[in-house]
Amino acid sequence: MKLKSPLLLVAGAILLLAQTASAQNTKYYRGSVGSNHIQMALTFTGNAVTGKYSYDRVGEEINVKGQLDADGKLELVEFGPNNKPTGKFSCKRGFNNPDDRECSWSKPTGGSESPVTLNEQNFAFTGGLKIVPKLITNRARGIVISYPQLESAGTLSPAAQKFNRRALSLAQKTTADYSPIDGKGVLDANYTVLLGTNDLVSFELLAYEDGGGAHPNDIWSALTYDLAGDKEVKFEELFKPGSDYKTAIAKYLTADINRRAVEIEKEDARKENRQPEKRDELVTTDQLTEISNFALTPDSVVVYFDFAHVIAYFDRNLVPYKVVKEHLQPNGPAARIAK
Repeated sequence: MKLKSPLLLVAGAILLLAQTASAQNTKYYRGSVGSNHIQMALTFTGNAVTGKYSYDRVGEEINVKGQLDADGKLELVEFGPNNKPTGKFSCKRGFNNPDDRECSWSKPTGGSESPVTLNEQNFAFTGGLKIVPKLITNRARGIVISYPQLESAGTLSPAAQKFNRRALSLAQKTTADYSPIDGKGVLDANYTVLLGTNDLVSFELLAYEDGGGAHPNDIWSALTYDLAGDKEVKFEELFKPGSDYKTAIAKYLTADINRRAVEIEKEDARKENRQPEKRDELVTTDQLTEISNFALTPDSVVVYFDFAHVIAYFDRNLVPYKVVKEHLQPNGPAARIAK
């Protein structure tokens, strides 16, 4: 039998390593385990998953390892000192469905279960620039707020420093606007970086507020900062002056909200073992309120409304760039991404 030459063997090994590396995909998440805010990085290699996560309160990284099963459900085991299992993450639904994963954390034996949320972040930083979480807490008033700050391996640019001050002020405003009836309630706010590059950072902050009123509230706020231009981006600056982008957005979102409402009713009917009810349209184009805020992702403009409580689920909406591409300001923040 003729043996392969050493050069061919080396070349084959290099090719195999390259294929393995290319199959790896690392994703970054923000979320919570129970009432504790976390961030997590997971590397997917086929169905195998490895990574780390940390609690904002502590900061120490915890190793995790697991897999996606045949249905795409995530199972992870976390390891503490001496490589001993200290907990596990389980998702009952497919992990590729960010709106309905039904994830939880529990002890290795299955006790002390806590609900888990994980929202994907989009990072493309270079040169040592990164986002780290900071906290504002006030136990006496029931306040816990996580907000993002830029850090760098070298000197932080003036623009990045201004972003940090603006992000802090947004968190502080969330605290200042909170006025529980009896002086203490629950104000829990966590952020997700929707777009993070050396030129542009966009994040949203979701605050759950229960101040003892008729019902709790989810309050969305957001910030998009142009690091290259050293300024906060305004919504109208995304579009050409005089363009009818508002009509394009309103038409798209009217159809999208009504479509999502139908899908929610179908899912509720499935869970309750009944037939879906046929209902009138939830919103019309004329009923859409003014956009209260916005953010950017790699493929969409996120727009926020302040709807009445009964339809507040639809306060956050995604508008794909293709819907407004003809209206985008050339070389503006959104147009640069949409390319």
